[in-house]
Amino acid sequence: MTNPTPGQPQALKRVFKFGDQVLDDPNPNMTPEQVKGFYAPQHPELTTAGIGSPVTDLKAGTVTTEFIKNYGRKG
Repeated sequence: MTNPTPGQPQALKRVFKFGDQVLDDPNPNMTPEQVKGFYAPQHPELTTAGIGSPVTDLKAGTVTTEFIKNYGRKG
């Protein structure tokens, strides 16, 4: 990784969380909805999960998006 020149914005690493699991960013060009779909075959609960607001941590250089399990009512 190269150091950015002064005044040049540094790209933040995207991190996706689902429960206690951290999911790698499969492609930085994917939307969070597409990432959710990418991981749905391994984690079927993602098909009904919501997407939380991204949380930026400038110190860590990350933007974390959490997939939230939906606990809807049946019946």
